[in-house]
Amino acid sequence: MLQYQIVEIDEGLAVAEAQPGMTPDEVAALCGGLLIDPGPYKTFEDAYDALLALQAEEEEEDETL
Repeated sequence: MLQYQIVEIDEGLAVAEAQPGMTPDEVAALCGGLLIDPGPYKTFEDAYDALLALQAEEEEEDETL
């Protein structure tokens, strides 16, 4: 069963697909990025919703600076 996590790559935050048996760090490394949220999320949609929430939090923090 696939699981999903959030990684940061050069282009920004992204949802990454984790194959069974892979660690979150391995998945992030394969994407060429950094692990942001290991989840694991059961669906792409759940992971994407979490990604959007992280982006919204980041934008709010930027506005208060």
